[in-house]
Amino acid sequence: MTGPQENVKIFGLRPVEAVAGLVPAGRHCIPIIAALPGLGIETDVVGVLHGADGLRILDPEPHGIGQRVLRFFESWGYQDEIIKLWDEGLRKGESMIVVPASYPDRVGISTLMAGNGGHAVYYFGIGHVESLTGP
Repeated sequence: MTGPQENVKIFGLRPVEAVAGLVPAGRHCIPIIAALPGLGIETDVVGVLHGADGLRILDPEPHGIGQRVLRFFESWGYQDEIIKLWDEGLRKGESMIVVPASYPDRVGISTLMAGNGGHAVYYFGIGHVESLTGP
C-alpha cells in the first residue's frame, strides 16, 4: 500500500463507480485515508485533489471541437453543478477525495467523509449520481 494519488487525474469527465466529495484542508484527509482499509479499500486507488493543480485536473479547459461540444451538452445537467461545487471548494482551500467504490460501499465511505467534515459528497454509478450529503 503506497497511499493516495495526490493531484493525479484518476477519472475522465466524471468519476464512475466512485464516491467523491470535499473535506476541509489540512489533516481532515488523514483519518479518512487511514480508515479506508478497514472498509476494504486500498488507499493507492484513492485520489486527492487540492490547490491549483487540483483545480486544473478537476476542470481543464476543453481542447478540440469534440470536447467543446461534449462540454456544452454536459453543462445542461447535474454534472456541471457538482463540478462548480467542487471547484468552489478547491478554490477555498478544501481537498477533494475520490474513492472508487461499489454501490453497497457508498454509505460507509460517505459516512466516514461526513464524520470528518466532508460535504458535497456524491456517489457516481454507471448512468446515475446520488447525493450522499448536503452541498
